[in-house]
Amino acid sequence: MDKIKYLPHSTKCFVCGAQNPIGLKHLFYVEDNFVCSDVFIPDGYNGFKGIVHGGITTALLDETMGWCAYVFGYGKNLYFTRKLQIKFKKSLSIEHPYKIMTNVIEIKKGIVAVKGKIIDKNKNVFAEGEGYFVEIPDHKMKETIQFLLFDENKIYLEKIVNRIKELQEEGLQ
Repeated sequence: MDKIKYLPHSTKCFVCGAQNPIGLKHLFYVEDNFVCSDVFIPDGYNGFKGIVHGGITTALLDETMGWCAYVFGYGKNLYFTRKLQIKFKKSLSIEHPYKIMTNVIEIKKGIVAVKGKIIDKNKNVFAEGEGYFVEIPDHKMKETIQFLLFDENKIYLEKIVNRIKELQEEGLQ
């Protein structure tokens, strides 16, 4: 892909919810064959002093890999996590920039296998994950789209924009 394409964020999601006062407010984007997120975890999301809590690390990988399953999977709806495995290689420091990169490794019988990693600017790997994701049913997707947010100044992935329009048109008929 030539240009970065963004993915919507939501109202109250812990990872990407713009209106969640305790959320991380992350944005996801498609870059080449990866779904990515730039990470900067503020103080207060730590376990030990100065170290990002493992649950936060897991949530970030899970959410980014779930978007990757949607972007590169064959389904038309978003995906739920079926199985998740995280390997912590080094401690992530709070208030330090990182990048999450995820890509699909296999699609088999409706299950999308995705791997992801959190790296620093020098490409050092701090955490790795592998997850298996299944497509949500249409009724759950229809319920979800009302909570998705798009910023005016970003270019969004056509797949999600077109799916939302399709569902909205179905609702008008």
